[in-house]
Amino acid sequence: MTKRGVIGMTLAVLALSAAPALAKGGWVVRVCRGFTEASKIKISVGKPGGKERTLVNWKSDAKQTDFPVRDSLLHAGAQLHVTADSEPADGKVAMCVLYGGKAVKAMNFNDLLDVTASKTHSDDACKCPKSGGQ
Repeated sequence: MTKRGVIGMTLAVLALSAAPALAKGGWVVRVCRGFTEASKIKISVGKPGGKERTLVNWKSDAKQTDFPVRDSLLHAGAQLHVTADSEPADGKVAMCVLYGGKAVKAMNFNDLLDVTASKTHSDDACKCPKSGGQ
């Protein structure tokens, strides 16, 4: 392997190992895989009253269930607005919005849901408060 290849692989490993640490201090949107029947979910985030940006177009065959909201994407502050749109429209969805590793807003719905989460709240209705989406 070339020196450039080794450096690239090292950087990739460091970035992936740092991702959980980044998520613990900020906003994360989690899909509760074991409680979700929808095959696709478009998840958008933004500041309340501001422009939203697509966070992820999740598919049921995806392994990843936690989606950190990066600072480069959004400086959300004390509140985060989340919109989730599922396919098919009658497919059951269970998601959670987390801040600092704590569930602050449950999102249990069919079709479409708009919520605003506050980092100071707590929500016991989250179906997957622990990592893994189960």
